[in-house]
Amino acid sequence: MQITVYGATGTFGAQLVPQLRERGHTVIAAHRGSGVDTVTGQGVAEAAEGSDVLVDCVNQLTMNAQKAIDFFSRSSRSIAEAAAEQPGTSVAVLSIAFRPEAAESRMMGYYQGKAMQERIFRRLVPDEQLLMFRSAQWFELVDTMTIKAGPLRFVPKMRVRALAVTEAARIMAEAIDARERGTIEVAGPEISDFAEIARRLAAVRARKAGVRRAKVVGIPLPGPMARDGLIPPSPRMSDVTVDEWLRSV
Repeated sequence: MQITVYGATGTFGAQLVPQLRERGHTVIAAHRGSGVDTVTGQGVAEAAEGSDVLVDCVNQLTMNAQKAIDFFSRSSRSIAEAAAEQPGTSVAVLSIAFRPEAAESRMMGYYQGKAMQERIFRRLVPDEQLLMFRSAQWFELVDTMTIKAGPLRFVPKMRVRALAVTEAARIMAEAIDARERGTIEVAGPEISDFAEIARRLAAVRARKAGVRRAKVVGIPLPGPMARDGLIPPSPRMSDVTVDEWLRSV
């Protein structure tokens, strides 16, 4: 198949593209550097020409609800409209695993944006042409969500069933290759806490560098993030544990 991957150079897209190519697919890597901007719509339709599958891996990490909703609304719509111009073209969407109450939290505007993304694709793309791939948080997001202040590292305390981004990309590539449709949720084998993962990561890095370990301070989050709001109930599982991932960093 020919597959267009939007957001091909991002954290996830950069892992997905080689996974798809290893399976024999022709991949069009679409990103801003190649002249494709899904928010403005520039180059989106052109990148979709001749493709059997369009994959949305575009992301903007923000907790501002207005910014998140605006970004995902514009980006999702431009990709869905590009698919509509080519009858028979299917769409695979990278989303995030969360329960409805997470999208209602005023502190976590990002999830409101992702909820909007899912609604737009479900409304504009026929069920028989849509794969909604909802991934739990990735281990690699620990760095993104860490706030540094001198020797201190502040990380939100969130209950997660995290997995490695390479594993999430592998499972999505397998699903696209098998032409799966519907909703798939994926997660890691262990329920843990983001702040605890950060502590273990800091210890590994300090040991390898021969320096004192940074002190990680967990920031409690109220509501669904402290409970099971980010834990998918029946996910497709990766076997890679936190310890196994830490050995690779």
